[in-house]
Amino acid sequence: MNMKNIAVLFIFFLILSGCSRSSDTLYKEGTTAEGQKDFPTALERYGQIVDKDPTSALAESSQYRIALIYNNDVHDVERAALAYRKFNALFPNSSTAPTCLFLAGFLYNNDMKRTDSAKAIYEEFIRRYPNHELVKSARFELETMGKDPTQLIHTDSTTVGDSLSTKNAASNP
Repeated sequence: MNMKNIAVLFIFFLILSGCSRSSDTLYKEGTTAEGQKDFPTALERYGQIVDKDPTSALAESSQYRIALIYNNDVHDVERAALAYRKFNALFPNSSTAPTCLFLAGFLYNNDMKRTDSAKAIYEEFIRRYPNHELVKSARFELETMGKDPTQLIHTDSTTVGDSLSTKNAASNP
């Protein structure tokens, strides 16, 4: 074997060893990168875990971290919504799955103004998780979808003011 072939084999083994890093190692690298605000590296490491071992506990945590980074750090609401949906699809039995589905609907409705997508997600959320604490919020989102927030505030304060006037009149004959 000549030196050129040995060099090619060495590079090949280096590439393979980099690809075969354990999920634990990748997760540690992801959390370190996230802590250092190196979000592209964190997203890459977490994504590698989800792709490599999608049924593991680290994959569940990694997919959630991906959604949070897109939502809170990178401020890419479209990718955040997709990441929340992916979490819900991959881990439907997770205690975090309902919240992720709700958050996807919330981003579609309030940040992207894609009410058709938001409506479908909220309806799916209510159908799949009818007893979840966010059902009331999902119903409110559906009822107020597409309405001007200033009108909602005005309507709510008028209703409260009318009830207080009625209550005061009833207690002071």
